[in-house]
Amino acid sequence: MAVLIVGAGPVGLALSLALRRQGIAARQVDKAPAPSPWSRALGIQARTLEALAPLGVAGPIEAAALRPKGVTFHLGGAAPGLDFTHRRHPGFPSMVILPQAETERLLAEALALAGAPPVERGVELMALDPASGAVRLRDPAGREETARYDAVLGCDGAHSAVRKLAGIPFEGAAYQDPFVLADGLVEGLAPRRLHMFPGIGSAGFVFPLPGGAWRVVAALPKGSPIPAQDDIAPFQFPGMRFHDPFWWSVFGISHRLAARYREGRAVLLGDAAHIHSPAGGQGMNLGIQDACSLALALPKGDAALAAWATARRDVAGLVIRRSDAMTRMMLGASVPARLLRGLMLRVMPRLPPARRRFEAALAGLDYPGFAG
Repeated sequence: MAVLIVGAGPVGLALSLALRRQGIAARQVDKAPAPSPWSRALGIQARTLEALAPLGVAGPIEAAALRPKGVTFHLGGAAPGLDFTHRRHPGFPSMVILPQAETERLLAEALALAGAPPVERGVELMALDPASGAVRLRDPAGREETARYDAVLGCDGAHSAVRKLAGIPFEGAAYQDPFVLADGLVEGLAPRRLHMFPGIGSAGFVFPLPGGAWRVVAALPKGSPIPAQDDIAPFQFPGMRFHDPFWWSVFGISHRLAARYREGRAVLLGDAAHIHSPAGGQGMNLGIQDACSLALALPKGDAALAAWATARRDVAGLVIRRSDAMTRMMLGASVPARLLRGLMLRVMPRLPPARRRFEAALAGLDYPGFAG
């Protein structure tokens, strides 16, 4: 089977590794000249570790990652929270934190050990006929080649060339709130815990990183100007002090879902197929799970691939709805929204069933897995 993987982020690398375990050696290209040293995705769920375990990557990830003890909700002086029991999965912690660049490095090392050729960097997909699998690629020197593949697998992100060239609509909308994030040092917060600061038209999410740094994500109120890169005021929340940032980024978020995951020989997965709010930390996890399950389905023929596409799109739709609801709850500025939010976040830690459900959601265990 001749397979082309377009994209070499964590989803594409996981897919290449999982396919090799099935005896399929895929060609992999990425238009970026080098991997990004920066990381938006951090959280890796129990469900994702479960998917990566047969590939030999779960252990190295756990060894390198930070294992959070729980989550604290900062509610205007009150700070209810819950501790992770880590009993939601028999083999893995509910969540670990590892910057995306490190996850990619570990996947790339596993691929090298498996004898995979290096990713062809700076190679861009210029044309695609999904019916025949014919593609046109351009290398960094501007030379073009044509080839034909049994499957063209789009792991090329939210602006996917595979999705656009296959003519697959990307349905959804963008949030109006701009977001900024920065990595730096934080004082005043309990270590090894996730911290959430719901806001009136804004919100903050603060995560510890391996090595002692922190990630702070801030949603700015609608209509706010984008702050200057040296302005750390948006990253200051009650009871904490953020300082010495070494990475800063501004971004927008959307919730979108591909109208279908397949068009002829073209298949979408990861951000090429679904994007949503980072609330809940599901994005990279959902994509890696897409990849590991696709590697199981692809060799089994069209019926298995069709079943995979339906099942994974259903899961993505569920995650998008939940992350959208969580985002609106965290950002809600109306009096009813603020009262409901405060009530929910104060009561949930006291109710064992609610605590278990919340941790299951963070672990990715409250939606269907996939058969091996």
